[in-house]
Amino acid sequence: MVRQLATRLPVVGSLLVLALAAYASGGCVDTERPVYEASSRQTIPIPVCAKPLAPLRRKDSGGVVMRDLDPEEWLETMVPDYEMEKGLESTAVDCTGHYIFANETLRHGIARNGWPYIVDPEIIDIRSGPRGVKVVRLRALEFENGDVGGPIALVRAVDDRAEVFGIGSYRGPLDAKVSPVRMGNETLVVAEAKRCPDSYNCRKVADFYLARRGRLVNAASIDVERVLRVPSVTERGLYAEYHLRTDMSYSPEGVQLHEQVKVKIIPYEKGERDSDRTLRTVEFSRLLKVDRDTLFSTNESLWERVVGQD
Repeated sequence: MVRQLATRLPVVGSLLVLALAAYASGGCVDTERPVYEASSRQTIPIPVCAKPLAPLRRKDSGGVVMRDLDPEEWLETMVPDYEMEKGLESTAVDCTGHYIFANETLRHGIARNGWPYIVDPEIIDIRSGPRGVKVVRLRALEFENGDVGGPIALVRAVDDRAEVFGIGSYRGPLDAKVSPVRMGNETLVVAEAKRCPDSYNCRKVADFYLARRGRLVNAASIDVERVLRVPSVTERGLYAEYHLRTDMSYSPEGVQLHEQVKVKIIPYEKGERDSDRTLRTVEFSRLLKVDRDTLFSTNESLWERVVGQD
């Protein structure tokens, strides 16, 4: 049964002493799933929920053992009352006491086969990150624009327990990539999704989630790629195309964004006007820094400052 953790840290002088309970070892190793060794001194998030697992035999190295769980096991960890045969009700509650479907992000989502929702393991997407941390995404609800949505969770299975660091909701295209990323002492969930109404109006967005008080909070959104055609203000009768590309890197200071915008005049089929040429290329770097529950940008995005000026 999943339990919510509430840890009180004693204070000795000006030092905070963190104590982690050691779990008893024993039993046999599950040979059907891979296990991974990792140093126990690595910094990890603080779990808000935990579920006991069948114990593994600790190896001679003394390191913790990272484990892989089946999709149904992760869902049972996230939603304590979940039973495979009974499915999920629309009022299902996660291990932190929040509804997993009844929130603004998933509003207007439809369960195709009604409630209770019988979960097919194929709709549970699991992506691995550093130090055994994973993101679990349940693609349960469908939306009119083709999006799918459901709960997402930042989790880890280590030794004889499964841990949950934060739970939230995500709505996006079926092929959206939702992954854990390490940034100093923070572990982010990064969701990248691409939408292209047409080839001249295309956008790939990255949403960043921080684990705060048991929830995954949407802390920032940025454009990773974007293409847009608009009437040129300097070349009357012609159209300017703006193409943005953003390179992202992660460090203890935050998310480093290196943005580049290329501007060109698109081909003009009629007449002999000088079209189909590059006007300029602009580059700029900025930083997303953690500020409590958000990621604060040190400057305005390059896209907002460039588009519509050519």
